[in-house]
Amino acid sequence: MQQERAYLECSLRDCGFEGQMAKQYIQYAEKDCKTEQLRLLIGHRKKLMDNLHIAQRRVDVVDFMIRSVEQVGDRR
Repeated sequence: MQQERAYLECSLRDCGFEGQMAKQYIQYAEKDCKTEQLRLLIGHRKKLMDNLHIAQRRVDVVDFMIRSVEQVGDRR
């Protein structure tokens, strides 16, 4: 049981669960509250995906700027 909890805590840290949210998830896991576990996981996944999309838009802008600078350099 202790080894399972250590693995769970490590997994929660790895996916970005922090503080109270991680504690809450562990409490739900210990009580076998799968609905609440899924609610937390799905909510966290949505937040991660939103951040991923924001980062992708930023990368797209940087790529555009790189191409723009390269094209100006090619014209000279």
